[in-house]
Amino acid sequence: MTKREWGKVIVKTMTFLLIGALLFHLCGRVLMEKSAYPQYRSWRSQKNVDILILGNSHAANGLRAVDMTEALSEAAGGTVDVFNYAVAGMRMEQMYFFAKELLKTRTPDLVVLETYAFCPLEDRHREVLARMAFDVFPLSANKLEGINYCVLEDRSSYYIPFIKYHTRWKELEGKDFRLLVDSALWPERGSNGIVQETSLEDPGDGWFEQTPSEALRAVTPDEAECFEALLALLAEKDIPLVLVSLPFKRQMDLDSVEIVKINNYLRENYVTGDTVKFLDMNRMWDELDFDYSDLFDEGHVNAAGADKVTACLLDYLKTDCDPALWTGEGR
Repeated sequence: MTKREWGKVIVKTMTFLLIGALLFHLCGRVLMEKSAYPQYRSWRSQKNVDILILGNSHAANGLRAVDMTEALSEAAGGTVDVFNYAVAGMRMEQMYFFAKELLKTRTPDLVVLETYAFCPLEDRHREVLARMAFDVFPLSANKLEGINYCVLEDRSSYYIPFIKYHTRWKELEGKDFRLLVDSALWPERGSNGIVQETSLEDPGDGWFEQTPSEALRAVTPDEAECFEALLALLAEKDIPLVLVSLPFKRQMDLDSVEIVKINNYLRENYVTGDTVKFLDMNRMWDELDFDYSDLFDEGHVNAAGADKVTACLLDYLKTDCDPALWTGEGR
């Protein structure tokens, strides 16, 4: 066979392999479980992000990114883009790797982190939470490191999600295909707060009349390691952090009395008052006039509660923080 003929064979082979790889990638995207996919596509489509909100369902349900964008833009006299990339269930062990992936493509002026992420991660929740955190991301060294850290065994299907989802073709709907290309299905600014109007009935237990605890509850070693790595990453990129704790009663095995103790520990060990600040709304029930009428279940705010916590965070950013913190001026 001549060199010319060998060249044609090589070109055809490479073309075949490339087309096969692209089809394999596309099949994986179509078959993937897509609860976290719309936010990922919305994030990728953003031209600018000034404030990035991280957390789990507490932040996703409670913090209205559209309202914050409008209010802060008006206060600044120019556009301040807020994006809420809170993912249900996200824990601190995943948060560092998740944030590191996001910050590859965007460098916000400020990161806001909701502290229910410090709820201890139980082994029985690792699979679904790791998939929601990492499945949408392309394969990279950071994704591999995150999977190796967060997943205890049988990691192959996390490296290649197709292994997990190849039988899902029986469940596919039109939306699985439309989500890949239809930007109308991607939320404008990530999660934008709950619209649930129903309220919990007050059982008369006086929960939201308690005096906040002053005790400290240490975070786990894994949480501390990943949080300190996140702080180092933010410091490297010159991004300040505001820790925020949204009010609730109880979710899973953690109630708001215990989260205040965790918050106290974080405040004592990590808050600098300059590059790391803290707004603990679980110490502000009376000030917020917060009670059962602001929850739709014990762990999450309803529409009225979302209005209150969003307004509180906005007031904190505008009155208790130097505007340069969220506009990036002077940095």
